[in-house]
Amino acid sequence: MISIEALELAFDRELVTDKRAAAETAYALAFRYRNEDVDGRRRFDLAKIWATRSVELLELLPSAGLGEVSSTRQIVGGIPIPDLLHTGVVRQRLADVLI
Repeated sequence: MISIEALELAFDRELVTDKRAAAETAYALAFRYRNEDVDGRRRFDLAKIWATRSVELLELLPSAGLGEVSSTRQIVGGIPIPDLLHTGVVRQRLADVLI
């Protein structure tokens, strides 16, 4: 599986080239930080930062139709990406870290 560090580098590249892909990667990073031990503990603080980044990016993108909220990938960094990814999905699935 790709490392968290490699995912963060991918996010930096995608932020410039493909904001939807960057939002998907931020979503995956939020899950990875929430669900995995990093430095011997789970990093809910970093999960919140990445979930927030995903929401912020998705808010910038068009979302009027299904085609505009359709994910570009099924899995990112070992995390399944919902077929339709929009702010509501991120807020619902990562509600525990977005508090």
